[in-house]
Amino acid sequence: MKLKEFINSRVETVEPGDTLQCAAEKMRELDVGSLPVCDNGHLAGVITDRDITIRAVAKGTDPAAMTVREVMTPEVLSCFEDDEVEEAARIMQENQVRRIMVLNEANELVGITSLGEIATITGNRLLAGEVLESVSEESREMADEDEVEDDAAEDDSEAGAESSHETRVTGILHDRESAKKAIEQLKGAGFTDESILVAMHDQSAQESFLRDTPARAVSEEEIPSLPDLSSGQILIMVESDERADDALSILNRNHAVTAGVRIPAA
Repeated sequence: MKLKEFINSRVETVEPGDTLQCAAEKMRELDVGSLPVCDNGHLAGVITDRDITIRAVAKGTDPAAMTVREVMTPEVLSCFEDDEVEEAARIMQENQVRRIMVLNEANELVGITSLGEIATITGNRLLAGEVLESVSEESREMADEDEVEDDAAEDDSEAGAESSHETRVTGILHDRESAKKAIEQLKGAGFTDESILVAMHDQSAQESFLRDTPARAVSEEEIPSLPDLSSGQILIMVESDERADDALSILNRNHAVTAGVRIPAA
């Protein structure tokens, strides 16, 4: 199966000339820690919240006066939409990552895919499992070399199964039907009503949506910094634990703007 048959083409990006403040605001709104950088549609790099913090803020630079181009990482791992899923998995394994940018023949960014998405779409969990095992082993070796404490190493490990945190995945959808379909698919994949949370800009619209689709509302106590939602947008949050990739894949298939967030367990 080729990547273009299933990848999610809805990707939020920033441009090299955008300010770091602009990039940081978009990360906050989307609740993500990194964004692809595109110049006229072509992948130019990637910027992370750490780039902004370490390369700019920590040095006393004004984020409103510094551009993405000055701190971004230009080397980005990628593959092509005409590649087979096995090729994408091989690249991820060799480079010890779980996600990869997908380009078209013109080297334009057309999507992002992950091990979990590949496993879900193809049903080949063995393929993704082999890559994930390799990534996790590499993470453990790096932790040992740096003499990181065991609990910190577990938190940094890509496997995350023994982490002292729970994983929550978020997705912002732009219409009610897509959101309902995503929730139905999440339930079909084994996620319970209690593990699926919803937030909307309008309280009455949220109450109506929750009546139609059994789920529970996100409270400010549970997540103190929700992204700002526009009217009509629906945020779905999934308490996914070690199944984060499954939840991300389902949300991506329904054209959500997705992210994974790690929150200290109560």
